[in-house]
Amino acid sequence: MSTENKSMEISRVAVRVPPFWRQNPRLWFIQLESQFVTAGISSDETKFHTLVGSMESNILSHVSHVLENPPEKDKYETLKKTLLNEFMESEEKRLRQLLENVCIGDKKPSGLLREMRELACGKVSEQLLKTLWIQRLPQTTRAILSVSNDGR
Repeated sequence: MSTENKSMEISRVAVRVPPFWRQNPRLWFIQLESQFVTAGISSDETKFHTLVGSMESNILSHVSHVLENPPEKDKYETLKKTLLNEFMESEEKRLRQLLENVCIGDKKPSGLLREMRELACGKVSEQLLKTLWIQRLPQTTRAILSVSNDGR
């Protein structure tokens, strides 16, 4: 094969679209778009059809109006925004869950803090987040933390 032919050769990387994550569609899109970068996909049309071809029918039914009448431009972004609007919890609901419902359960303290940060979406100060986190920890853990913080 000549040098000219080698330079015209195009390598394709298959896009491995993960199953749609209803609990955190924003994070799912970050993962999907990372796959697009790895595969060298930048075309709106290709992104749109890759997304449509990989989605489960029960998810697609929520955005059928976009699929049946896609816009001429920005098909992928329109579908992405529609999916995010459909499956992202409202900011108010997420903050309410943060303040009222999140508990440690069988999670590690670091897992609880990660979940709380995700629910806060940057809308809550780190100091308030730390206070809420400490309140959700088991009493024995709080006692250990209070002793270790007194020494500082």
